[in-house]
Amino acid sequence: MRWWTLALIALAVSSCSPGEPSPAATTTSVVVTKTTTLATDEICKIGDLKFGDEGLVAALGEDLGDATTLSSIRWEGSATCERITIAFASRSGAPAKTLGPTGVSVLGFASVVRIALPAALTDTAVADMLADGDLVERAFVIRGDDDAMLIDIHGPHGLAIAARAFVTTSPSTLVIDVIASESDAHPIGAGTSRTAIVVTPPAGPTIYPFTIEGYAAPSEPSTKVQLVSDGEVVTDISHSLPGWTDAWQAFVVSIPDGPSGTVEIFVGSGDVTIDPEVGTIVVVEVP
Repeated sequence: MRWWTLALIALAVSSCSPGEPSPAATTTSVVVTKTTTLATDEICKIGDLKFGDEGLVAALGEDLGDATTLSSIRWEGSATCERITIAFASRSGAPAKTLGPTGVSVLGFASVVRIALPAALTDTAVADMLADGDLVERAFVIRGDDDAMLIDIHGPHGLAIAARAFVTTSPSTLVIDVIASESDAHPIGAGTSRTAIVVTPPAGPTIYPFTIEGYAAPSEPSTKVQLVSDGEVVTDISHSLPGWTDAWQAFVVSIPDGPSGTVEIFVGSGDVTIDPEVGTIVVVEVP
């Protein structure tokens, strides 16, 4: 099942989860943000919400919320966890009071916390965020082919993470707490570069057919996907993108067949002005 489909399934389950209020978030209009706020207390020991390290961990929000714009993403660290606080605005531009149906899941193999945002959320002032954490490295705001919006929070490669989530109202915020999981798993993580993120397939064994799924940087006109075997490009695909400028752009490319053995998947920019060697490489083993 595709990760985009999983996000939509998460939105189909809606409930309200109580949570403690968090500090008010500030609104930013920059495309890329970096936060270095250090907390002085242990924020993740507050409350009794459980953490989950795989699958859907929270279904939140109201049936109808007034949040239409993602206005800011803020990182906060403490002794044993890290917190992401996401703030929203209403159509008038004022801080939103409530958030619509929202799903929060953990993709354990990729060390990613995925947030499926409500359909009413149509605008964003943030494309991504860098964090100075040990558990959270970056957050990406993503638009899909159907204009649905996601946020992916990336942990470090090789570290299993767990998350919990709650919302606050008046103003509306979504709070994600991330801790190191007690699992013995060692996530491979997503493939990353400045032009493209590859979530699946992860590096390692796979079989044909498979899909290459991820997201390209804002403003990219297309994504270039290549399969490389023994130093030779055997598959070369150009995948058109909508050209969103305010968020990363989801893509799904199907690979029905190809070479066996060690295969490099290269995903880069379709912009001819960008160095053709800049991109993400994922190495898979195919029988």
